Amino acid sequence: MANCPTCGTEQVPGQQFCASCGSPTTAVYAPLAPLPQFPAEIPSAFGYALAGFWRRFLGFFIDDVLLLILGWITLGAAHVTFATDVIGVIAMTFLYNSLFIGFANGQTPGMRIVSVRCVDQDGVTRLNYARAAKRSVLYTALLLIGSIHHLYRYVNPTTAQLHSEIHAELIFFVFLLPHLIDLLWVAWDKRNQTLHDKFAQTVVVKTR
Repeated sequence: MANCPTCGTEQVPGQQFCASCGSPTTAVYAPLAPLPQFPAEIPSAFGYALAGFWRRFLGFFIDDVLLLILGWITLGAAHVTFATDVIGVIAMTFLYNSLFIGFANGQTPGMRIVSVRCVDQDGVTRLNYARAAKRSVLYTALLLIGSIHHLYRYVNPTTAQLHSEIHAELIFFVFLLPHLIDLLWVAWDKRNQTLHDKFAQTVVVKTR
């Protein structure tokens, strides 16, 4: 049996350090295996980081609040009719989305706040105004469908409509359903796309 080369204490077979002085012994032992290597970040299946549902929802919400304020300042101050107000808000929504996405690096103010950006399906290419307008066309068209019954009811209300609020709201919900489906499509789509994203062949990616 071997002894410690430093203090002479008898060694136990397989012992790596002396129990008395702590010096390394002469025992042969296997070297430590290298640690497994893991990537710092697992890339997405498409090679870029897609913006998730809640991040996009927050961006939509911020933009809607800004549009509401903008509509109140412009249309509200002009004291226009209800019909003009609805049509004006829809037109403003189209211009807001198409101009910002087409000329402001693919970001509306809401998207910039939540750090997302609208680009081509390759995840990199910036959109020109024509693509941004194409995307906004479907978005505002579905919004317009959701406003048709709401608009007609307030412009030409019948006695029955005035006394059947629940029925009227249910019909309004049916007309609004295409717009809601468009926005909720992100929750189950593999590319986190809305229907108007698919129409324009765009995706929304994280910027950080």
